[in-house]
Amino acid sequence: MKSHLLSISAQTTHGFWSGHRWGETPSSPAPKRLGLSPTRPRAFYAAICRAAAVLVAIAVAVSCPIRAASESAPLDALMHYESGADATPLRQYEQLVAQSVNDAALRASVEADLLRVLAGDSTFEAKRFACLNLAVIGTEASVPALAALLKQDETVGIACAALAQNPSPKATAELRKALGSTTGRSQAQVAHALGVRKDTKAVAQLNKLTSGSDLDAAEAAIVALGKIGTPGAQKTLAALRQECPEALSRAVVEASLSLAEDLAARGRPRIAAGIYGELLVPSRPVDIRRGAFGGLVRLDRDGGEKRIVETLRDSDATLKPTAIAATVNVKASGASKKFAAELPKLEPHEQVLLIEALAQRGDPAARVAVQEQLGAADKSVRLAAIQAVGQDGDAATVPVLARALPAAQSPEELKAIELALASLRGGDDTDKALMAQLRNRMAGPKTPILAALVHRANRIAFLAFVSEAGSSDAATAKLAFQGLSRVAQPDDVAALLQALAGLRADGAREEAEASIGQVLNRAGDPAGHSAAVREALTQAKTVPARCSLLRLLVACPDAPALATVKSVLGDADPQVKEAAMRTLADWPNAAAWEPLIAVYRQAGSETERVLALRGLARLLGEENAKPDAQLIGRYRELLGSAKGDNDRKLVLGPLAGCAHPDALKLAVEQLDQPGVRAEAAQAVKAIAEAIKPQHPQEAAEALKKIQ
Repeated sequence: MKSHLLSISAQTTHGFWSGHRWGETPSSPAPKRLGLSPTRPRAFYAAICRAAAVLVAIAVAVSCPIRAASESAPLDALMHYESGADATPLRQYEQLVAQSVNDAALRASVEADLLRVLAGDSTFEAKRFACLNLAVIGTEASVPALAALLKQDETVGIACAALAQNPSPKATAELRKALGSTTGRSQAQVAHALGVRKDTKAVAQLNKLTSGSDLDAAEAAIVALGKIGTPGAQKTLAALRQECPEALSRAVVEASLSLAEDLAARGRPRIAAGIYGELLVPSRPVDIRRGAFGGLVRLDRDGGEKRIVETLRDSDATLKPTAIAATVNVKASGASKKFAAELPKLEPHEQVLLIEALAQRGDPAARVAVQEQLGAADKSVRLAAIQAVGQDGDAATVPVLARALPAAQSPEELKAIELALASLRGGDDTDKALMAQLRNRMAGPKTPILAALVHRANRIAFLAFVSEAGSSDAATAKLAFQGLSRVAQPDDVAALLQALAGLRADGAREEAEASIGQVLNRAGDPAGHSAAVREALTQAKTVPARCSLLRLLVACPDAPALATVKSVLGDADPQVKEAAMRTLADWPNAAAWEPLIAVYRQAGSETERVLALRGLARLLGEENAKPDAQLIGRYRELLGSAKGDNDRKLVLGPLAGCAHPDALKLAVEQLDQPGVRAEAAQAVKAIAEAIKPQHPQEAAEALKKIQ
């Protein structure tokens, strides 16, 4: 039973999207002519969503205690439901429908409730909901009530939605009866429902409708005949393919395409091929022609190989994209070679499509053909070939892509080759092949190869990165240090520092320092790394190297490192001295407070004073999370040492974030300084608001002073 319900649920959903809309009210806009993208009102989408929720619930078949419908869902609320109202009763009934999959008694009870909705004074939305769910669980017992809805234009659509899926033959009989008694859009929806049910007895009536004056009904009848597919239906559609009103031509060709697909599936390939052939003529819509071509390819005994090649050679470009897409599934031996032979004869955009298809085929002949296009005249073709080679390649492909580097005519192509190299399969073997290309003096630009190794981040490339870090080319050196930051391990710190000391491309210095800093930060053992950096500092031969190593001490900030920085503050070289000062100002903990305050008080230059003050203010702000007497004392000390209003403003910034009563007192004291009163007032307000719950009196008194 469960599988049956899932089956009819899927068919119901298919019916919603088959060209006509179930359950539209008379005030709904006229339906769009049958096409690929019909426009549907919001209410219909809501109905689809509700139906989808039912299907999902049934698919999972939730296992929970089952209760009688009358105890589980408010029927009265459901009967009076309006769109936009609380949807709880709908959700509850959907849950009951899900539970009823394995419980015949509950299913009968829920069906009875839904039939009461149809028979009672219910809203249209409630009746629509009932019909959507009866399409899933409805039995023969539902047929009379649903048949009654066929007599009203307002409800014929929702009735058709349920009757189209009802397992009882009586549902078919009621629909067939209604086909003769309805008109216009109502008749069209009944015809569509008969098509869903594949009612062979309705063919004669449907045939008559195809020649009637009502275009809605004629369209629906044509679609239904395509679904039913009897010899009589086939004959009618064949005649309509030869001659029919322009307004119905779209419905005719789509129904014929559907018929041909069904005939092919039922083992009638000759008839299906005849229909496909008729639909393939240039006068048919492009999408229909492509669909027919695909159908013929599926029927061809050679998998479509001959037809595809002929189409690629044809002057009509309409079917070529479809033919190219079909090449992927052709299994014949030697097919890739035949398809590749057509590449030079195609337009560039078609070559791109065929390259992508050949890459999906992935056999040796396809790979060779794609690789040959790396030197194509057209840029888009080259880019497509590069991407395809990267998707399907391995270590053996590295030299192929590397040979394309000298001929690359734009940064876009160089980047494409880089990404292709990075995406190659093959693990260590591919990385070794990339490193061999780095050592190849005859190779073209090295940066794409090096960048690919960075992307791949294989530990095996460590020595290659170390070697390239000494390049005089800044771009190469930057990439090398990026790679080192990704693959280096704690034991590699000494080698990294040596690479930094030997850096030749000064334009890569910032990148090099950042990369090594990342390694130091994640590797742990700050004391060991501090010792290594300090040892390298004593061995450094150049000023830039000394400056870089000084700055790295921030990443391993133990006491000896800080002592080293302090000792260099008086270095004779101004660059080294400034590097030490900036390192001290960036020190990540409060151990730098005393040396910084000393520099601030006795700075030899304005630059040193400002750097020291900014470092001190930063340290204060970082300690705000745990304010204590020492922190307040440091705020007081720095404010007392301030050289002017600008300095006080810089200190008041972090002070505003110190939620402590004594910090509030400091801020209030600064209100007496005219040059910083505005900043002091902001600090007072911020601190007072922060401490108000714990210190309401102090906060209130302080706030009064800034009013």
